Amino acid sequence: MQNETFKEWHSNSTFGICRLSLLSVYTKPVSDAGLSTQILFGELYEVVQVGEDGQWLKIEGLESIGSGWILTSQHHPLTKEAFEFFAKSPRQIVSEGIGEIKLKDNTMFLLPGSQLHAGQNEIFEWEDSIKFKGKSRPYERKANRMEVKRIALGFLHVPYLSGGRSFFGLNAPSWLNLLFKIGGIVFPNELNAQDNVEKKERISEIDIGDVIIFGTQRGIPFQAGLYIGEGALLWVKEKVRFGTFDPKKWNTINNRPKDSIQLLTVKKLVD
Repeated sequence: MQNETFKEWHSNSTFGICRLSLLSVYTKPVSDAGLSTQILFGELYEVVQVGEDGQWLKIEGLESIGSGWILTSQHHPLTKEAFEFFAKSPRQIVSEGIGEIKLKDNTMFLLPGSQLHAGQNEIFEWEDSIKFKGKSRPYERKANRMEVKRIALGFLHVPYLSGGRSFFGLNAPSWLNLLFKIGGIVFPNELNAQDNVEKKERISEIDIGDVIIFGTQRGIPFQAGLYIGEGALLWVKEKVRFGTFDPKKWNTINNRPKDSIQLLTVKKLVD
């Protein structure tokens, strides 16, 4: 087992961008640790710590995509100026299916949620100096309710994977984080943080694209799903699947056990 003592990386604070189709981020700086999250091509992060032997870096993903440890060998560094440029530059988000890009004579396959920054030769001048095959949408154009539903349905039957954030596996918070990111909306990749988002909706006014947070009667978030209309929702239970949304089932039964599930809040992220 690798030594788990760390040192703060203050003087050499640096930034990075994912240059892999999928970058695994682990809960601990050891090879057999579980996944904390995953980062997709083009997503940005900041390095906040370095492992004692220098083989691991602790990173914090931009726009609430999560944090954890990556292998130093998979780190693609950016200057602070380049990081800030990419963070503010227009981008295209791979919206569905598998995209294909030629970058420096190498072909890469991009998963939904991957992002392509415009206006910088280090990556490409959008639709000018790049060959991209696939479906994408501008991040700056916020999705409407029906678009959010369509994006969500694109993940139907994707299996559950703790810490996963891709077609190959995901959990409820990461799925919601990813589908809203494709729709141009920042939503945290962590259930407690999602529950704390101050965009509440009355249950009686729930609409397509609203997020439903479930929890115990003690108020502890337990599960999350997406309302898709006509009393139906999508959520992750072994895989992304359909469910029935019936508020009475969770909210009106008296004398329920303290650990039983109930509806906590409805979040309105789309106008």
